[in-house]
Amino acid sequence: MITDALAIYWQGDEWVVSLFNALSSRFGGDTTSLEESAILQLIEMARAGDRSAAERLYRLHVDRIFRTVRGILRSDADAEEVTQDAMLTILTSLDRYVPRTGIRFIAWATTIAINTARRRFRRRHPEFRDPIDLPAIQTDDDLERSVDSNRERAALLKALAEMPDRERAIVSLRYGSELDAGEIARILALDAANVRKILERTRSQLGTRIDALLNQNGAQS
Repeated sequence: MITDALAIYWQGDEWVVSLFNALSSRFGGDTTSLEESAILQLIEMARAGDRSAAERLYRLHVDRIFRTVRGILRSDADAEEVTQDAMLTILTSLDRYVPRTGIRFIAWATTIAINTARRRFRRRHPEFRDPIDLPAIQTDDDLERSVDSNRERAALLKALAEMPDRERAIVSLRYGSELDAGEIARILALDAANVRKILERTRSQLGTRIDALLNQNGAQS
């Protein structure tokens, strides 16, 4: 069962960020964090035909897009398909991007990804599937870490799949694309204060559910 100390931990953001980071893509994303001014400079360079700038934009955003749609969709394959289509649309639509105060480029890019997912899978409902095969294992320590990581990833995906659509989308946008409440509210046509309340409530519920799933899996192993 979840302990008092762990219950306090579930109330923070760090554990959710860590779990969502495990939903990595296979697209060679770059984890470097850039200021928005540097992102805008890359956009201008890409618009002018600088291929390396476009490739950098791709690497900087592809994992965040994948993590977001993976939290919403039912499988890695679906999320990869949407990610590829969304990134193509993003990079070929840079001329239409207009910077706005309080709205980062990642929020605009994520909106495209969410709309892509909705068009592709609006008739589908997320269904939990077991994660893909474990990566190559070389040592006992690596084995233990990989098993733990896959259990956590599986628990996160199952817990997300059990959520109502709105809550799942909010959590995925917050921790997949690392958007703030205002940006999420604009994408989902909600009130920012309501988004914050939902995040506070859902984060604790998600932690409790993941803890139960991990304990259940541990008892079965």
